Amino acid sequence: MRVNVSGFDALKNENGSVRLALNAFTLTGTSNAFYPVLVNRGANNQFFALDTRCTHMGCVVPPFNATAGASVCPCHSSRFRIDGTVVPGSPATRALQSFPVSFDGVDLLCIEIATLGYTVSETSVQSGTGARVQLQFPTRTGVKYEVLFRQSLAGAGVVVPFATTIGGAATATVLTGNNAAATLFVDRTSDAGFYSIAVQVNPG
Repeated sequence: MRVNVSGFDALKNENGSVRLALNAFTLTGTSNAFYPVLVNRGANNQFFALDTRCTHMGCVVPPFNATAGASVCPCHSSRFRIDGTVVPGSPATRALQSFPVSFDGVDLLCIEIATLGYTVSETSVQSGTGARVQLQFPTRTGVKYEVLFRQSLAGAGVVVPFATTIGGAATATVLTGNNAAATLFVDRTSDAGFYSIAVQVNPG
């Protein structure tokens, strides 16, 4: 998961925190594929990415509250420090699951979430509208996907429209997963570059 820190006011300062939702959820859990991801900013540009599933009873942990000095679970008041470890005396006895992160020191935060992994297959095809690239990948129910194009691997990527049939108009920009394989078609506009599938995240 790639996050631009500048896109979230809460992450611009120390002790800032934001919860990123990949699919719909309630405070007492989620019936879809993923719990939200909690991103906390500590001192000296140190970031922590945590699973919001409370290790006590599975409720969804809120963002870090600097005044309380913890993320306080709304169900049974388990308290977790900015790095996800448990505050002694909490009903929870285990830390929140953490995800590896890397920060470029400027704006880009990369979070490694193993369960987000999927394979994208790409094929060149011809349609009545010209050359297209066919992309196929598995989806999860309720998760929203976008197609990104980048001229080089170092680029951030831009969202490109797609069609869901080989001859259809490439006007859609978001696909909602249904736990089945998706097949999308994008118009080839460059002889070189890279297409990738991105999962949309929303503050939650």
